[in-house]
Amino acid sequence: MGSLQEQLLKAGLTTEHKAKVAKTEKRKQQKKKKKGATSDQSDLQKHIEQTKLEQQKKAEELNRAKQEELKEKEQVARVKQILEHHNQDEIRGDVTFNFTYQSKIKELEVNAVTQQALAKGRLAICVLEGQFYVLQDEPARKIAEVDEKYIVFHVEDDGQENKDDDPYADYEIPDDLMW
Repeated sequence: MGSLQEQLLKAGLTTEHKAKVAKTEKRKQQKKKKKGATSDQSDLQKHIEQTKLEQQKKAEELNRAKQEELKEKEQVARVKQILEHHNQDEIRGDVTFNFTYQSKIKELEVNAVTQQALAKGRLAICVLEGQFYVLQDEPARKIAEVDEKYIVFHVEDDGQENKDDDPYADYEIPDDLMW
């Protein structure tokens, strides 16, 4: 027995021309299937490209996070350098200076000159890694430019020292008054 096509030709149910047309149609369908497989490959390529884009976005986010972390470390190092270089060591004394830090009252033993300078804004108290530093006004302002979170206590001069408008200017403030 031959193929179905040969049997149909012998039986006279089809002609030679119709058989050729059927063969070419079959071949065209097979080519379309192969092209369909290549379109599946294009879907695969699209999926690969999409995966690459997602990976690239994740890599960019990680890179951005690393850059921010590096910037934060750089800021801490800069602040630490300023604090260590400009720390006032001669401030120790027997007068207690109170200030608030993280909603708690902290004490610092200073001398009377340092206490007055802190109250007038010529000195500032800064913190880094739980340690307190006393700095002059200018280095404290440099640290504030980097980040305000390092400044614990600093009296700002607003330029409102109009003693003429002060209703209590005639009253003397006692020297032993402590807050």
